[in-house]
Amino acid sequence: MPFVALLRGINLGAKNKVDMKSLKLLFEEMDYENVRTYIQTGNVIFDNASYDAQQLENVLRETYGFDIPVVVRSKKELEEIQQHPIFLKEQVYVMFLEREISDEQQALLDSLVDDEFAVWNRRNVIISLSKNYHQTKYTNAFFEKKLGMASTARNRNTVNKIVMKM
Repeated sequence: MPFVALLRGINLGAKNKVDMKSLKLLFEEMDYENVRTYIQTGNVIFDNASYDAQQLENVLRETYGFDIPVVVRSKKELEEIQQHPIFLKEQVYVMFLEREISDEQQALLDSLVDDEFAVWNRRNVIISLSKNYHQTKYTNAFFEKKLGMASTARNRNTVNKIVMKM
């Protein structure tokens, strides 16, 4: 089954540069199979059923010299997200959370977020933004701060393209 490693915070402007060719080679050296990347924001698709996100983060830190949070999702999970009614709306983003949220965290989001959103499988926030991403307060940083965990955001088009490449 295909998986995707979603890397947080790379190749944003002039900082945290990671070359996709070297990233692909690094995953291959760690014995991941059928490795391919999609766009510069850090989407690494591979076919191993066995992976260790913490090990990936450690190897990435050693190789590139800075912390790169990693969230891994299966093709099946992404396809389930694609079927959610909110995913079909305009200006949709998915915040891929590093771990499942608690009932208290869900209640906090329910009280704070005005835009239409859903938490899928307790570890993905699908949100239809009422403003564009650079004008809204509901960015990846908002969810990281409120939930106290790393996450990484992808827009609907990127999620769709990743699934197609899987």
